Amino acid sequence: MIACGSLGFTRQSFSRACAEIARLGFKAIDIAVMESWAHFNPSELATNVEDAVAVARSALATSSLTPIALNASAGASDPNTETPRFRAICEFAAALEVPVICYAAPIEAVGFERALRRYERLAAMAAEAGVVLAVEAHARTMLETPEVAVQFCEAIPGLYLTLDPSHMWAGPHQGGSFDELYPLVRHTHWRDAGMAWEHVQMPVGEGNVDLRGVMRGLKKAGYQGAYAVEYIDTFPNFSYREISVMRRLLEQTIGGSASA
Repeated sequence: MIACGSLGFTRQSFSRACAEIARLGFKAIDIAVMESWAHFNPSELATNVEDAVAVARSALATSSLTPIALNASAGASDPNTETPRFRAICEFAAALEVPVICYAAPIEAVGFERALRRYERLAAMAAEAGVVLAVEAHARTMLETPEVAVQFCEAIPGLYLTLDPSHMWAGPHQGGSFDELYPLVRHTHWRDAGMAWEHVQMPVGEGNVDLRGVMRGLKKAGYQGAYAVEYIDTFPNFSYREISVMRRLLEQTIGGSASA
C-alpha cells in the first residue's frame, strides 16, 4: 500500500492534513505522533488517549484514509516519562488498527547497552499491544550505519526496522550497500536525497538515491509492508509536487496504485 506521511502537513491540523493527503490522491496515511511537532503529542495521549482516537477516527473517516503506521517519538528517553507516553502511543495504534510503529532511533551518546535495555522495554510494550515496533535507521543516530542497525535489532526480540533510503545516502554510509537491512524492514519512508545531511531531502530525480534499486531489494527480501512518501514541510526542497511525483514513481515501480 502506498501512503503519505502527515509530516508533510505539520502546519495544519490533523483533519486538514488528512483532507490534503486525500486531495493528492492517496488512500492511506502514515500518522505523525511527535511530541511538540505533529500531529498528536504523546504527552497528551498519555493523559487522554480516547479523545485523540476520536479525533483521528473522525478525520480518517471524513477523508476515507486508512492509517498504515504511526511515525512516533515520545520526546523523552527517561523511563519515567517515556514509558507512559509510549504505552499511550501503542494504545493509540491498537485502537486505530495500525500494524506498525516507526520510532525514533537512539542517539550515540546514550551508549549501546543502555539503548538496548531501553528498546527491549519498548519492544515488549509494543508486542503486548499487538503492534510491531520498527525503529528507524536514521542518520545522526546510533543506527546510521547498516552494521549497527542490524546488530541492534538482532539483539532485541521483536524489534525491526523502518527504512528511509535517504538516510543511507545523506548519512555517513554514503550510498554503500545495505542489503543486510532488507530482511529486518517492516516499514518504509520515501524521498530523494543527496550525499550530505543538508541534502537529506531533494526533488525526485535530483538526488543520488537509487529508489528503484531499493525497491528491488525489498521485493527480493519479501517485503510486505507499506510505502509511505515522506517529504517534510519543515525541511528544504519541500513541495506538494514532490509528494505527487514520488507517489507516481512508487506506483510505477512496484506495480501498485495509491489504493492497493
